[in-house]
Amino acid sequence: MTSLARVGLILTGGTIDSVGIDRLDLAWYIEANKRLSEGELLSQLPELKTIANVQEIPFRRLPSQALVDKDWLDLMRKIHSIFDNDEADGIVITHGTNTLEETAYFLNLTLKTDKPVVLVGSMRPSSAVSADGYLNVLNAVRVAADPQSRGRGCLVVMNDTIFNGRDVTKNATYRVEAFQSRDLGPLGFADADGTVVYYHQPVRKHTTQTEFDVRELSSLPRVDIVLSYVNADGAMIEAAAKAGAKGIVSAATGAGRPTPAQDAAFDKAYKESGTLMCLCSRIASGRVVRSPGLKRKGFVASDNLQPWKARILLALALSKTTNADDIQRMFDTY
Repeated sequence: MTSLARVGLILTGGTIDSVGIDRLDLAWYIEANKRLSEGELLSQLPELKTIANVQEIPFRRLPSQALVDKDWLDLMRKIHSIFDNDEADGIVITHGTNTLEETAYFLNLTLKTDKPVVLVGSMRPSSAVSADGYLNVLNAVRVAADPQSRGRGCLVVMNDTIFNGRDVTKNATYRVEAFQSRDLGPLGFADADGTVVYYHQPVRKHTTQTEFDVRELSSLPRVDIVLSYVNADGAMIEAAAKAGAKGIVSAATGAGRPTPAQDAAFDKAYKESGTLMCLCSRIASGRVVRSPGLKRKGFVASDNLQPWKARILLALALSKTTNADDIQRMFDTY
């Protein structure tokens, strides 16, 4: 008889283990400041015993909007430690949905393993009527335990759907179908018959294929994001440069158009402080390309990454080089 896969379950907080004041508390449950106790999530999912040998692994729990770079670095090292000590065949990480996609992309770029690492969250608290988190966790374990999931990068499982950490984003504030990959679609599904099915393979390099081994780092270079809008001036850009930002992501209009005042401020920040700008768009999908003018200025373009994901890649890139052409190669590769 085939033995069950070993899956480590790391709880980092979020809606998925939050407890509201009653079963209809679907919006303000965070203010109740209550979570499931240690082991309680697993105890409410006895069905997991038929899918994998699941062990809960301690880690700090907090709202995902409270995460800082150190949390990411510690989580990445924790995952490596689990695999290095042969404690699991795959890992599931429960996570708040507010920044789940950012953590997924960071791990997609920095993990040095081809074993499955799956992030999962929920849009309703554990105490809610029709809470979605329990089935999401069960499906995430199913995906992490499936041999097909190896070598696909860091995965996200939400609402029966399997996404690549690079391309997924949250598209709704409360709906259970909030997570989508707008341009490229999901990789597959954890379907109702208990089967994990894949239809796509990520093409952009990830995990073991990247040049980002940050296990020895204690911090990342500061990178800020500045939004473009009618009447936007250069004040936020000047403030970011003054605060020590090594890079700034421009969440610009259209296909990458900051305001004239912002353009001037980006040029000034680069000349005076060496602050490199990465051009993105505030629009939900599509590419931003590196024009000849952008290249002459020594700036880079984000391809189809959204600003908050471009920030992650730019920070990792700046931990290795300040050469704009080399950084553009990274944006074209990852």
